[in-house]
Amino acid sequence: MDLSKIISVAGKTGLFRVVAQGRQAIIAESLIDGKRIPVHTSMKVSSLDEISMFTTGDDVPLSKVLESLHKVEKGGASMDPKESEDKLFKKLGEALPEHDRERIYASDVRKLFSWYAQLLKAGEFAEKAKPEVKEDKEAEKGTKAKKEAGAKKPKADPAKKTAAAPKPGASTKAKATAMRKSAQRGA
Repeated sequence: MDLSKIISVAGKTGLFRVVAQGRQAIIAESLIDGKRIPVHTSMKVSSLDEISMFTTGDDVPLSKVLESLHKVEKGGASMDPKESEDKLFKKLGEALPEHDRERIYASDVRKLFSWYAQLLKAGEFAEKAKPEVKEDKEAEKGTKAKKEAGAKKPKADPAKKTAAAPKPGASTKAKATAMRKSAQRGA
């Protein structure tokens, strides 16, 4: 699961997918409704790829926690983020048994389940291997079409190119001529 293009923007609801990058902002598309917004450099942005969860040992990246939760739920929807804290922590314990209950806030667990639901609805958990095969086939078709199109193009006549080209040593700039004072306007 690649979460490098999925971001959370402070002050905005939901998750966003980075679509393009401009000079002063990045363009992000909401996973909820598909609307695009500019995300300026002054806004606080967190990439889901950089987030990890506290455990009793080493911290675990969020992508592994989400994949584990996806396996526990067998590809289906999980708990509502508005459930009680105890139920949410119990479900988190199934997906991440070594989580550190003392260092993880209840709001973080609610956010985890909310993000899981958004990513599931957006289809981020779907296997990415199948579309890659289609892309390879489409790329092969595209290169064949380009080769055929290249074969159909008539070649330019070399005699026409030399006739239109400037003579060697000839200047392409217009020569400036001195104007008499009487020829100038207003004189």
